[in-house]
Amino acid sequence: MFKKIILPILLFISLLLGACGAKATPAPAASVPPPTITSIPDPCSPDNLSAEVKKIHDLTREFDDYSTLASNVPQAQIILVIPDLQRVLRAAEDQQTPACLKALKELQLAHMQAVVQTLLAFVGATDESQTEQINAGIIQALDLHLQYDAERATLLGLAPVVLPTTSASATPDVNATAIAAARITVTNISDTGVNLRKEPDATSPQAGILAPQASVTAYGKTANGKWIQVDNPNQPGKKAWVYAQLVSVSAPLSQLPVINP
Repeated sequence: MFKKIILPILLFISLLLGACGAKATPAPAASVPPPTITSIPDPCSPDNLSAEVKKIHDLTREFDDYSTLASNVPQAQIILVIPDLQRVLRAAEDQQTPACLKALKELQLAHMQAVVQTLLAFVGATDESQTEQINAGIIQALDLHLQYDAERATLLGLAPVVLPTTSASATPDVNATAIAAARITVTNISDTGVNLRKEPDATSPQAGILAPQASVTAYGKTANGKWIQVDNPNQPGKKAWVYAQLVSVSAPLSQLPVINP
């Protein structure tokens, strides 16, 4: 009887110990998804180009705002604006831009540098001998801004900015000159005098000064539209040339005939 009881108990313990000593079946390893490959967006693609141009142009607009302020304050106060112009220039120099905008960036920086250098020369001018250098700097800055605008328009597919071009075949129209003279005037709207030149060239000898707010009759323009021939108020009966972007014209330049100097 005792054996009959003991044997089942031993058999049960043996089975129990065997079960406890068995190795557990490992759970299947969780699958690890492959790393996601993120493509770097192309800043020069049509979808991204406009945003990249805007980054550059935002600084240009800020610089232009300070340039406008500098042109509308007395000479003694220009020195207060120059630090802001230099700050924007440094920000533009440090701004990273893609290779497709290299030309735009170079024109932007060249324009900013020309403006700052010209203003510094103007503030530090001690005599009229430096006027020619300052005027040349103004002309250079204006030309660079026009080139910048043209490059930006091309990049964004905007209406093209037509840069002045020369035409060797252009000849003056006497009748058109007479008509233009009767209706078109040039006005110096700045607070400082604008130099008049004997020839349509920034290095040409000075022929006089167009005083602030003074107006004179316009007779024609150069083939590239950069210079306008006007009456010389300093020498009655004689004509002189003024740089077009330094004055306000009462009619579109297209209405002025071309005059070959």
